[in-house]
Amino acid sequence: MSDVLPLRMIIYQLLFIVLAIAVEALVLQKYLGIGRKSSIQYASTANLLSTVVGWFVFFISVPWMPAPLRQQIITYIFFDETNNPPLLVGLAFLMFLGTFIIKLQSLNWLDLILEGKPVVVSEVRDRSKFQGRKAQRQPFADVPNRALAVLWANAASFTVISIFIFIRTFSEQPVLF
Repeated sequence: MSDVLPLRMIIYQLLFIVLAIAVEALVLQKYLGIGRKSSIQYASTANLLSTVVGWFVFFISVPWMPAPLRQQIITYIFFDETNNPPLLVGLAFLMFLGTFIIKLQSLNWLDLILEGKPVVVSEVRDRSKFQGRKAQRQPFADVPNRALAVLWANAASFTVISIFIFIRTFSEQPVLF
């Protein structure tokens, strides 16, 4: 067993998580009409959970894959080298669907967890009189187009990450021997 730390992969994973949280928080805030803090919390929770589940699925499924496929996927993920772009496009589509389902489900679980906490009794006052449209927003759990908002947020974050990968791939200098 080798003792190689895939530092480049870890840094890219952290960068992609930060990009996804920023983009998805903006989309969730816009489409759901929730506050900035709530949208960042929902985006952070959904992205961290989908990342953990994704790595768990990866490490569970790799031993069951055929050797050539396993080698191609590991080479791309850990060493950033590919020789089969259609395979990567197919995997990216599967990852998009998987993360969408996980993010949508994680928001449902987050609502269940947050609804289970005791309600803090606070002073009731008519906030809409002082805060305009902000106070008239619906609670996050009551928004009917929630799945569509999560789909838009996931698509936006995948688009930004794909553009980043595209720019990185074509801006690298070719290695001359």
